[in-house]
Amino acid sequence: MANGTRADLRELFHRGQLTIGISELSKMTGVSPRQLRYWQKKGYIIPKNEDEPGQARIYTMKMVIKAAAMSNLLQTGYTLKAAAAQVDERMRPAQTMYHVLVDRYQGYEVADDGQILVDLGPFDPQPDQELYAKLVGDRVTFELKTVSKTDE
Repeated sequence: MANGTRADLRELFHRGQLTIGISELSKMTGVSPRQLRYWQKKGYIIPKNEDEPGQARIYTMKMVIKAAAMSNLLQTGYTLKAAAAQVDERMRPAQTMYHVLVDRYQGYEVADDGQILVDLGPFDPQPDQELYAKLVGDRVTFELKTVSKTDE
C-alpha cells in the first residue's frame, strides 16, 4: 500500500501558508487600508505578523474571508462589532472541522484495489484499534482495524 503522512495534510491546510498584504486585502474586500488598520486596532482582524512591529501587515486567507464577510454585513446595516461577532459565529463550524481534520488525521493508505483509506488514528474507546474512513460511492463509511504489534 502507498501511504500519505500527517505532514501532507498539515502542509495542504497550513493556516499561514497563503498570505496577502494590506493593499491586496483592501482591493479584494473594498475596505480601505485605513479602515482595515482600524479593524486591526479593535482586534477584529489580526495580521499574521502582528508580533513583528514595523513590518508590513500580511494576512492569512482566514482573515481575508473574515474581512470580506464583515464588509458585506456592514453594507447590510450591521455595526462593526455586530458584523465581527456574526462572522466569528459563522466561521466556528469551519474552524471546528479544520481542527478535527488536522488533529485526527494520521495519514492515508491506498489499498491494493485503489481504495483510499484515511487513517483517523486510535479509536478512543478501543485504543488497540485504528479508525479509518473511506468513500464508498458518494458516502463516507468507517471501519476499525486492529493495530498489530508490527504497526506500532
